[in-house]
Amino acid sequence: MRRAISFLALAALAGGVFAEGMKPGQWEVASTMSGMNMPAMPAMSAAERQQMAAMGVKLPGAAGGGFSSTFKYCVSKEQAEKRLPPETDEDKRQGCKQSDIKLAGNTVTWRVECSGEQKMSGQGTVTYEGSDRYKGESTFKMNDPQHGAMTMKQSYNGKWLAPVCK
Repeated sequence: MRRAISFLALAALAGGVFAEGMKPGQWEVASTMSGMNMPAMPAMSAAERQQMAAMGVKLPGAAGGGFSSTFKYCVSKEQAEKRLPPETDEDKRQGCKQSDIKLAGNTVTWRVECSGEQKMSGQGTVTYEGSDRYKGESTFKMNDPQHGAMTMKQSYNGKWLAPVCK
């Protein structure tokens, strides 16, 4: 489950590099995810919760509850020019492939299929508000062996922070 959540956060980040004229540099994305039939998070120690909080993740307490997270990431000049998502180690590990990427005006849509340990599929959309902001949504479907079929929905807001990555 944690891997699926990590992947979804990375998917949101990947959505952030499609913008026409998007600025390279340090970006931040804040996302909120909720899921139909999403189980409660597994029990975590106080140290694990603190580690997650330090990474910008606010965990839910109850089953089906949403959670929010904030992540920073770097977009290189080359990535911004290509308007393609970066391929992360997690994407490779999960066997995720993006397809049907379409850019129309200031909106991009795509589909994704993951064939790794956690099989899932989904689609997303991002709408850019200039070269320094975007908003988007994604929906992912997966079949968890322990919890059955789940649909997870994610909304996110990205903003450009600085020309140099930290």
